[in-house]
Amino acid sequence: MKTQIRWRRRPKGIAERGSSVVGLVILTPIMATLLCFVVAAGRLGVIESKLTSAARSAARAASQTQSVSNAQAAASTTAKATLEHLNASCHGGPQVRVLELDLRPGGKVHLQVSCVVRLSDLAVPGLPGSRMVSAESISVVDRFRSGGS
Repeated sequence: MKTQIRWRRRPKGIAERGSSVVGLVILTPIMATLLCFVVAAGRLGVIESKLTSAARSAARAASQTQSVSNAQAAASTTAKATLEHLNASCHGGPQVRVLELDLRPGGKVHLQVSCVVRLSDLAVPGLPGSRMVSAESISVVDRFRSGGS
């Protein structure tokens, strides 16, 4: 008697058993890295928005003063207070730089507010440990005010 060999078909999916685990092991670190990059970009965008607000407030405060020393002090104080109010975390505090200061009626005050943002807590290879972000603002001195230097 001759034995008859029957070939059985394997059910679908048997050859692919375990491939989802391999895909998950490969994709998880990639997705985590992409998520960290998104968090870093969001953090930089939020702090830039807060710096823009602080620069605008600082330039306006400086433009309302009568002397250069008072303008610089008002700009620095206002920028720090605004960033503190907005819960902006600047490593080492914000730096206020006066780019132009003309306090005559119709003159302008041009300021730059900078901040160091830490990114080291994200632990992403290739991402710097910190990044300097800055914003500028210009405020025109009131044409009809009295005094000025």
